[in-house]
Amino acid sequence: MQDRDHCHICSTPDAPASYSLPHDQPSAPPLELMDRATEDEGEDSGDYGNKGLPPPADQLPEGEHSDSIPPQTEWSILAISDHVAREALVQYIANKCCYRIAPAKRMVVQNLTPLNTFRYRLQTFTETRETFPISEPYNGGFVDSSDVAPAPAPWAIVVDAPPLFTDCEMHIPVPHTYSVQDCPNCQGHGKNQCHLCSGSGKRRCTACNGTGWQDSSNQSCLFCSGSGKRCCSDCHGGGWQKCIRCSGKGLLLYHSELTITWKNSVAEYVVDKNFGFPIYHLQEVTGKEIFSDENQVVYPIVNFPEPAIDRGSESCIAQHQMQFASNSRILRQKQTIELIPLTKVEYEWRGKVYSFCVFGNENKVYTEDYPAKCCCSVM
Repeated sequence: MQDRDHCHICSTPDAPASYSLPHDQPSAPPLELMDRATEDEGEDSGDYGNKGLPPPADQLPEGEHSDSIPPQTEWSILAISDHVAREALVQYIANKCCYRIAPAKRMVVQNLTPLNTFRYRLQTFTETRETFPISEPYNGGFVDSSDVAPAPAPWAIVVDAPPLFTDCEMHIPVPHTYSVQDCPNCQGHGKNQCHLCSGSGKRRCTACNGTGWQDSSNQSCLFCSGSGKRCCSDCHGGGWQKCIRCSGKGLLLYHSELTITWKNSVAEYVVDKNFGFPIYHLQEVTGKEIFSDENQVVYPIVNFPEPAIDRGSESCIAQHQMQFASNSRILRQKQTIELIPLTKVEYEWRGKVYSFCVFGNENKVYTEDYPAKCCCSVM
């Protein structure tokens, strides 16, 4: 693969002051790893392509990580307004056939509590290369064998990669791997014994069940002339059938086919503050991106104001390294942190207090104790 230009760390322009790794703890590997990487730069990486495996990660070129930090500000998104909370609940109830709309329209909002949380997401864009033997009938002509030139190693074949973080699969015939061999199905004969008649060219007559006589009279069977056998319809009496695999040629042209798979794998970690809200619902919504770091290999977040993000980042990165380091090449990684709006709304209806949550940029609703549910039954 050709080296790609490195992308710089970016953050959305409309986000509040973005978090970045502080000066005293930059987004870079530990000192001992940097020393080892420096030593590796002077060593020959070797021909890993001959083994069909990518070079180790510590011998791949690395881009620059950002170590700048903007002024830190308060990231808590303000609680939504009474009007937004009411509209969100009305929209939610409108899609529920068994809920009455009255409480949503006439409730008295008593309290809006912001319970915003963070979501860490790691994207790892990998490339995997595997070779498989492929055969086709040989019709004569030039054979691009290893006598012409040595076959290239899987990772030595240059191709154009798809856009970053996009799943894709490509199949390429490997040059100089072609050879001609006898077809194993017919041992080079181009034909096989008919399996229905076992090569005899005859099959039992179904009209007389092989007896040669008609049931209703003491006369010879008209369909087999009293022989009890009829010409095999599959081989037309010849006892042989053309070999399907080699199309009757008796020879196959073999070559290696390279399968290249690009895959974007995602690992996520959401901070659960144990507010009683099922965090799996947050998979349905988006938040506000406050930090973004993209490089060939990213390093764990450190000293984030929410310590759980540090642990989640370290866990996700270790998981992907373990998953892909041995059999794939990590081309690019991107890690982001989102601030996900989550507001608990407490309201009064007919003298009782109820609550629901509004979450995500989409203002979706979660509620367990809506006061006006009706029972529906299907007959």
